[in-house]
Amino acid sequence: MPLPGGAKKYVFMVMFPFLIVMLLVSVYSGAMHSPSPQDMPVAVVGQSAQAEQLASSLEATDGSPLDVRVVSAVAEAEQLLHDREISGAFALPTSADGDAVLYTAQAAGAAQASIVESIFQPVADAQHLDMDHKDVAPLPASDGMGITVLFTAIGWMLSGYLVVTVVSSGAPELASLRRMVPLMAGWAAVMSTVVWLLVGPVIGAVDGHAWALLGLGWLSVFSVAMAQTLLARLFGPLAVLPGLALFMFLGVPSSNIMMSIYTVPGMFTFLHQVLPLPAAGEALRSVLYFGGDGAGGHLVVLGVWAVAGLLLTAGIDLLRHRRKKGRAAAEAEHITADSVSSEAMASA
Repeated sequence: MPLPGGAKKYVFMVMFPFLIVMLLVSVYSGAMHSPSPQDMPVAVVGQSAQAEQLASSLEATDGSPLDVRVVSAVAEAEQLLHDREISGAFALPTSADGDAVLYTAQAAGAAQASIVESIFQPVADAQHLDMDHKDVAPLPASDGMGITVLFTAIGWMLSGYLVVTVVSSGAPELASLRRMVPLMAGWAAVMSTVVWLLVGPVIGAVDGHAWALLGLGWLSVFSVAMAQTLLARLFGPLAVLPGLALFMFLGVPSSNIMMSIYTVPGMFTFLHQVLPLPAAGEALRSVLYFGGDGAGGHLVVLGVWAVAGLLLTAGIDLLRHRRKKGRAAAEAEHITADSVSSEAMASA
């Protein structure tokens, strides 16, 4: 028995917060409740057979927590850390009374660096070695956990997602693509400026990089706005749910910022390569701490979301316009046929 209109409204009112809470708890808890390294790339630095033996023993550990390579020089290991191709490097002593050195990059993830240290400290202890620690890409003193990158990227995501949700439900006359594109372009410029002012001059969490943050912020906000516009075309008022799932609930665990991507379930490793939040966060991290190196691929991801959202929305609008035009033509033809039939009957 179908529900009456009023009952449907109340069911929707209850189901909406229910699904939001279920998504939040299940995704976040499922992704982050028990972090453990899986195939985390690390390096052993050394030219002796001891380095090869140590690498083999680390890879033989049950569960494959590490993906170990051997490099011959510290400079090579530091470059790999700078390129974020490894999470840490353990350098064996170069003399009989020397110390081992663990190389990490805090700017590539404070949690990741901590996990690497927890892995290699027992290794050094087992070999009766003192272990020094060298950070090749330290975080600024004002942001020792590196969370500014995450919250800045979240601000960009919410800026693009929420405005389309509000416009689609509160001002549908503005939802046409002809009006939405310039509106969202202007909104992205405004919000990227607001977010930069907050994290930069007002709070002081970011020093410099103004133009880079403004440009990256604009692209991030606009790409999410175009993607949410597409979702609004596909799902109507229910687009708020897939939007939250894509841009927030799935984006945070796969961002590689709060937690290392090598400690969450494998699905999030894939999502790290394709979702807007990880792309925006990694591009921002590259700009702030690594001189922009490695940002290009993440900018492409954001661009693809913007272009795909724009083109697919245009395609849906065109298809619906043709269907509407076809129905109107069919109705006009039907009316004409009825009129001719009526005139013929009247003549008879």
